[in-house]
Formats: sequence, C-alpha cells, structure tokens
Amino acid sequence: MLNIYFKRRILSICTKQEVPVNADERFLLCPDKDYDISQIPFLMENNLSFQNLIVEIPEDEDEKEFTDRLLSKVVRINAGGGLVYDACGNCLMIYRNGTWDLPKGMQEDGEDISLTAIREVEEECGVKARPLELIRVTHHAYRIYGPLTVKSIWWYRMVADEKASTHPQTEEGIEKCEWVTPDDLDYRLANTYPSIQDVFEAALKK
Repeated sequence: MLNIYFKRRILSICTKQEVPVNADERFLLCPDKDYDISQIPFLMENNLSFQNLIVEIPEDEDEKEFTDRLLSKVVRINAGGGLVYDACGNCLMIYRNGTWDLPKGMQEDGEDISLTAIREVEEECGVKARPLELIRVTHHAYRIYGPLTVKSIWWYRMVADEKASTHPQTEEGIEKCEWVTPDDLDYRLANTYPSIQDVFEAALKK
C-alpha cells in the first residue's frame, strides 16, 4: 500500500488484498481501464468532502505502472530525512510552523538519497549523524505557488555523537530543535503530522 498525504488527508493506492476490511465503500474507487486515473490526485486535492480515498489497483495491472500513471500529471520530487538518536536513546526533533517534525530536505542532482538525509540533518539541526537503515518512504502532496507536487521522503534511522549540540536553521523557519527523551515523546507526537507518526511506528517495528 502506498499512502499519499494531502496534509492530514490520505490517498491510498493498494491491491485488493490490501484494502482494509473496514473500508467505507463510498470512498473506495475501483477504476476500470477507461477511467483517467491521472485525475485522481486532483480529485483528492479539490474534494474536501471526504477525509480519505482508497484506490484499488486492478488485479491484472502492475502496481508500479499503475502508480506511475496515476501520478503522471503531478511533479514528483525526492527528499531525505532522519530519525536521529543519540547514545542515550533521545531522538532529534524540530519545531516549525507550530508543529513538531523531523529534519528533512530535497535531494540534489546526482546525490545519493542517504547522503541527502545526512546533509539535511546537519543543515537543519547542526548535527552530524550517520544512517543505520532505511525506515520507510512517505509521500506528500502539496501545492504552494505552482503545480501539484508529490514529494517522496526516504527516512533513515540515524545515530549522532553523544555530545551533539543543536543549532536550528532559523532561515528555514525552524524555531528550535531538541533532543527529546522517550518520556517526552508522546507529547511531541500529539502535535505532529500523521506521516511522522507513521515513521516512528515503522521504526518501532524494525
């Protein structure tokens, strides 16, 4: 299943076997071959009458090809980010636009995505860290000044030096970055994005 977040709303692309058993059929789309699936992201963007939409991939279609066709009329970009821990088990979070988040940023031309994550953690937080493993990839749709864009973020579990101090990149709107203890994590996750909650949940399963 591939989830694309439209802020706090979700467009899910999945096989028949992945459709949740409790899915509301009013918001389950099973397109036939004549349906222009490239319009689905714009339907999701403009129709605010439903919270989530599930699109079922036909059984005779390749999942990747179906997803590529569905996203063929949006701009697609890649980014890298980190769920960074120190030696004491504290995790690094940033505070921006009134919400707790994780450091991340756009991939540069020719750059390996894991190096993007390393670079962005250092630029946004002033922390040098090394990646241990890929946790998951999240997808986000947004439109600021131009075309509808879907950004895919590769999230890595990372480790930093135990004495790492933080320096928020204020020119990027980051008000603060903090090492969050396990006891204080739930408070931050109550004021974060669903995709970030997904990253933490996926990290716990690894």
